[in-house]
Order: sequence, then C-alpha cells, then structure tokens
Amino acid sequence: MQTEPKIIRIGEKIRLLEVRSARPKTTCISLLLLTPMHQNPAETTVLASYLAHSCARCPTLSKLNARLESLYGALLSGEVSRLGEAYCLRLSVDCLADALAYDGQAVSRDALELLLDLLLEPKMQDGRFDEAQLRTEVRLCAEDLESEQNDKRAWALMRMLEVMCADEPYGYPHEALLSGVRAVTAESMYRAWRELLKTAHITVQVTGDVDFAPLEALVRTRLGALADRAPAELSTVFVERCDDVSELTEEQDVSQSKLVLGFRTGSVNRDDDFYARRVMADLFGGGPYSRLFMHVREKLSLCYYCSARLQRQKGLLVVQSGIERKNRDVAFREILRQLKVVQAGEFSDEELTASKKALCDAFAGVGDTPEGLDVYYAQFADGDITTPEALTAGLSAVTREDVVRAAKALTLDTVYLLAGNDEEEAEHA
Repeated sequence: MQTEPKIIRIGEKIRLLEVRSARPKTTCISLLLLTPMHQNPAETTVLASYLAHSCARCPTLSKLNARLESLYGALLSGEVSRLGEAYCLRLSVDCLADALAYDGQAVSRDALELLLDLLLEPKMQDGRFDEAQLRTEVRLCAEDLESEQNDKRAWALMRMLEVMCADEPYGYPHEALLSGVRAVTAESMYRAWRELLKTAHITVQVTGDVDFAPLEALVRTRLGALADRAPAELSTVFVERCDDVSELTEEQDVSQSKLVLGFRTGSVNRDDDFYARRVMADLFGGGPYSRLFMHVREKLSLCYYCSARLQRQKGLLVVQSGIERKNRDVAFREILRQLKVVQAGEFSDEELTASKKALCDAFAGVGDTPEGLDVYYAQFADGDITTPEALTAGLSAVTREDVVRAAKALTLDTVYLLAGNDEEEAEHA
C-alpha cells in the first residue's frame, strides 16, 4: 500500500509531516524537537520526562491519565534519542483512529492538543518548573542512566563510541551526562525549555487515516505563534577514514565478554552511497544469512552473537559480538577475514539476494502500523522525505559491485573489549 507523505511548512524550521495510511486502526502523533548535542544535554534529558508527566491543564498524574482515558485510553510517551550529533526530544501519543470513535469525537485533534499543552504549557510554580516534580524526574533520569550499565551489550557499544568519537560531539561521555542530570535545577530547566522553543527544529508528525485540515490549523495557531525563533544550526562531523586503530580493554564482573569494533564507512554525509552501504552492512552482519552469523557464530562457534549495524546518521559501522575472553583474538581475526571476503566480492548471489529481500520486506510492511511508519522519524530533519517505496527501489537496485565498493571504503577505527570473568569460571569448572 502506498503511503503518501506531505510536508507543510508552518514557520521557521517548523513543519507538519502528514503520512496517510488506512491500514492502522490507530493514529500516531509525535512532536519532534531537534537540538545540537552540546546545547543543554542534561536539561533536555530531564525535560522529556518532565513534559510527558504533566502540564498546566493536567498538573497531576491522575488528571493526565484521566485526559488520556477520555481519548479512548491513548498512550503517551516522552524520550530523548540521538540523530547524528543532535538530540531529539520526542513526545508521542498513540490514539484510536477518528473513524472508530463511536460518538464522533475528533480524537486525533484532541490528542494533538494534549501534546501541544505538554510542550507549550508545562506545569509551573511561581514562574518556574515545579521543584517537587523536578526532583522526582531528576532522580528517575539519574537512576535510568545508572542502570544502563546493567545492559552489558549496550554498555560496551556506548563505551566503544565514547572512545572512537572522543574528539567529536557524538562521544559525549555517559558520566558527564549523568553528573549533569544530577545538577539540573528549576532555573536551568526553565532556561533550557525557553531555548528549546526558540532554537529547536520542530516537526509535528501525524500518521494514520485522519482529516489533516483541523490538525494543520491547530499547529499553525499554537506553534506558528512562537515568537523570536532563531533555529540552531545542526551539523554532524563525518570522519571518512581512520589510519590508526585504537584499542581498549576494560574489566568487569560479567560472565560473557563483549567485543565491539568501530569502522569509519567513508561517508561524507548521511546520504553518501547509502543504499550500497546499507546492503553491504546487512550482508556482512545483518540477518541469519549474513557472513558474520553463518561463519563466525554458526560454523566456527566463536561468538554467542555477532552482528554488524550501519549508523547512517554518523557514518559508522559497528560490529558487536559476545565471546569467551579466550577467543578474543581468533574472533577478531575471523570478523576481519569475513570483511575481506565481502571486499573481494567472494559472496554468493544467494547471499546478496537474501539480504536485499530482507531489507525490502522490512520496508514493505511499514504501513501496517503507525509505529512501522517511524521510517520517517530518522528523516524528519531533512529537507525531503524518502518513501518506503523509494527506499525499496533503491535497495533493489544495489549490485555486487556496489557492495564491494562500500565494503572497501571501511576502515577500522576502534577495538573495544569488555572483558569478563569467563576464563576464571572455566578454570574452576
């Protein structure tokens, strides 16, 4: 089924992205605010949580939940993520499609109004953020950041990226963010919120089968009224290649060691040879048909898992693997050997076909749910939108020569090992 994205310019770096899809029985509405990573990172992290839990019209969680129940049990979420070297603050509501509301309620408009209330009219006390709620949000955000170390796979990836991108905004340290969150005050939050409204690139994304006209009118009325807008310049440092490999081993009390390799892809921007790089990354270490899965994991049993992922927004390719510590060197060599196989074009037609089919099938199903239509999320800061159909066509056209070219552009930058105690356990077994 065709999904028809439409971009409507509302104001300076403010736009409405409409994606009509009749398949889902729900509508997904998101406010997306993009800001440079160096601009109030700690406050932005706390803001996402604070704004998602109250507003002036719903100052308590019980009142906010009651409002969500009036929207047929709509689901509200707030989060911060990274797109390149920018933070994206996202407030989203998933609600019932208007056509299914038995009383004719314009559920989508009411849901959008709630999101705008949360962003534009947060809960205040004496002209500043409510101190009691802020302390709660700071504590919860700090606890979430502290708990990230419990997911060793994600932690090893984060540490590798901190080392690899230490001289770039992308490598902003986890510990610096944690200490910054703990230091957030009502005054610093208020300043950050005002700066966000003034400088962020804002997109309102609506996916579903709705009447977009009243939604556009509401966005124009409320976001179009924002005064003194001066959107920040957004840019990402792309390092094309690396000539010196960095290596770091850190010890932790874990039962499975984590080996993470970071490669520069040769990209000069997020769109540089994207289709070839995407298929190459998938053939190298994507699904169960990939070289890393079939050979490093299955055939040689060197890893509990082994996969490669392209980080398009930053021009990186990351290989993650879970290994026994004693297998570090042999697993490392085999991963690089499989890369050389791809660089030499010594993979079968069946492998290439399987990779392209898997990628195309994933895009073919994006219209089945509003969540699937998040294919537009990573593009919302761009000037244009690429549809799933266009993405599928681009991937289908990738040739063996394209994959080889993309693989040859890779250069190893960083080797990180989170070394566990698996060897000690083996000695005592």
